[in-house]
Amino acid sequence: MEISGIILAGGGSRRMGVNKALLEIGGTPLISNLISQLSAVANTLMISCSQKDVDSNTYGFLNLPIVTDIYPGLGPLGGLHAGLSHSRTEWNAVSACDLPFASKELLMYMYSLVENAGSGVQAIVPVAANGKVQPLFALYHINVLPSLQEALEQQHSRVMEWLNGLNVQYVPESEFPERFINKQDTLLNMNTPDDYRMAVERVTKQSD
Repeated sequence: MEISGIILAGGGSRRMGVNKALLEIGGTPLISNLISQLSAVANTLMISCSQKDVDSNTYGFLNLPIVTDIYPGLGPLGGLHAGLSHSRTEWNAVSACDLPFASKELLMYMYSLVENAGSGVQAIVPVAANGKVQPLFALYHINVLPSLQEALEQQHSRVMEWLNGLNVQYVPESEFPERFINKQDTLLNMNTPDDYRMAVERVTKQSD
């Protein structure tokens, strides 16, 4: 079964102060690492970003298709909608650009669940041990698009509010594959300079 990969890179990075997607972890831009992880399950990849990034050719060095928001200014849901609107596959792997420890192993595990998912399942979403749901590192069926468009047309941009209206198969951290080296970090968001420093320190310690 073919699957599309969508990287959400349209955020303003206001708390970070610089474009999070271009920050380097272990000498590699974060977005380049995400491309590598998503490539493990996705047949095609695209980057969902702002028109400003298109105009400045921010992601041109990646040589990937770029899509922009049809509903600008509505956060990650707008980016997800843009990606799904250009998808030609039934299932889609989605990742925000601020996940320094995003793991292809977790993506592959969630992908393995698709085959046995109930016919009505619209999303497969991981949940951290602390109970935090991570809807921006997940798999979505293309049939979520109408409800997503409806939410955006009503200016509803809260991800969890929209997610709660879907038929979701949640994957708790206790089910993550044991071979994860850093499974406690795989759903970590990197939003501030302190988060970035912590991520760099962890990678440095692992390589020592």
